[in-house]
Amino acid sequence: MGPGQEKEECIDLEALVRSDHGFTADSNVQWQPFNPTSQEPTLFHKLLSYPPKGSLKLRSTSWLDGVRGIASLEVYLFHTMGVWVTLYPAFHSSPEQTSPLQFPLIRTIFVSGPAAVSLFFAISGYVLTQSSLRSIRERSPEKVYAAVSSSMFRRGFRLYLPPICLTFCEMVATRFKIGPPLNFTFVPEENCALQFLDWLAETNRFVNPFYNFSRAVQGVTTYTKYDAVIWTIPLEFYGSFVCYILLLLLTRVPAHYLRMCTVAAISLLSMLLGSWHFSCFTAGMLLADYNLHQETTTSTSPPGPKHTMLWAAVFAFAFYTAGLPTFALSDANLKPMPGFETMRSLTPMWLRLEDHAWFMWSISGICLLSSISQLPRLKGLFETNFCQYLGKISFSLYLIHEFCIVLFGLKIQGFLMQLVGVESHANNALQYWFVCGVWYGIFTLLMFALAARVEKWVDMPSVRFARWLEEKVLKSIPLVLHRQIIE
Repeated sequence: MGPGQEKEECIDLEALVRSDHGFTADSNVQWQPFNPTSQEPTLFHKLLSYPPKGSLKLRSTSWLDGVRGIASLEVYLFHTMGVWVTLYPAFHSSPEQTSPLQFPLIRTIFVSGPAAVSLFFAISGYVLTQSSLRSIRERSPEKVYAAVSSSMFRRGFRLYLPPICLTFCEMVATRFKIGPPLNFTFVPEENCALQFLDWLAETNRFVNPFYNFSRAVQGVTTYTKYDAVIWTIPLEFYGSFVCYILLLLLTRVPAHYLRMCTVAAISLLSMLLGSWHFSCFTAGMLLADYNLHQETTTSTSPPGPKHTMLWAAVFAFAFYTAGLPTFALSDANLKPMPGFETMRSLTPMWLRLEDHAWFMWSISGICLLSSISQLPRLKGLFETNFCQYLGKISFSLYLIHEFCIVLFGLKIQGFLMQLVGVESHANNALQYWFVCGVWYGIFTLLMFALAARVEKWVDMPSVRFARWLEEKVLKSIPLVLHRQIIE
């Protein structure tokens, strides 16, 4: 890493985080449109903004982008599978829950959306703090203060601007009956002006800490009127600030082990208090510090077989746990839960959690990130072009996929089922699953193409706007101080 790159990482934390869950480092991965060693972009590459082979330049933390991208894909699968079949209850929790897709391990692929959210938050804690933790270890606290102050200024703009644009589009689409509302309890206003004012009021409740702080700090799900999926944004915002505050408080702690023990204690305390998301954020921060410690103490030789087997077991446990069924359904604690009975018995039901499954889902997300960081071959899978591409569009994909399901996904489903002559929800019919596969192919390509456009036209402009606004404010500060001195 050259001197210029090191400086950029130390003073610009927000540039390292382009996703709603803080999870990407845009300084860690770069695409070049075309060079002599790369393939020439095809129409497919241009429509999806997919990087041609040979155009990808990896950095040391690019694997985090890939992990975030796969986690975003899991959330996408979790919501889109609900269009075709109900999988989130446990297998045989009731007589009608008999789908093979509900088997343990298999269900992880389709219903691990909540665990993926926990993984998102753990990655956020990692990428938001890794650069500053490196500066702390290099005894350069001035870099930490500059980076954290810059990120704290821009974080709200970065997180809230894209969802605000999204909900505005959803408000227009709902008002003019282009698509059904995402909230089943939605009641339209009498005219467009009142609908716009209602959207402004809802946006205020979504952004304003006076409305969302207490619930967001506790990790409670608060679905907004115009889009349910953005409930994670306030949790992400306050979780980010927990990391920033810890960086400021621990910058001058002389002993690395003391700082790491403090963060570990806060992560444990957060879970005991019911703030599962803060536990994930601080665990990600702890992992970043631990990995930096490994860089200075571990030799360049590959890990031994025992080390690899241990972390592979941790990954297997985390993957299995990610498929844990929700405890929030009525009588969930009384119904059978084959494959997860022991896990349910080990869950502390005395915790103040909206859904006590968040305890295990959070452990799953933390263990997934930890194990991937310790398994070089597994880490390499997340540095492939496809995973890096998913990481690039993950925020946009996360934001728009539910809106697109109700906007045109259900229409495509109805058209295909009518074309083939399949009855609705004929789960046991081979034709039904054939239509499902065709739908996924069509809808996913459309989603990736739209997510790439949103990333280019909404996501990145919000990053540039926050940076531009910060520069304007910083330039105005000396002028204000000068006027005060004169007066």
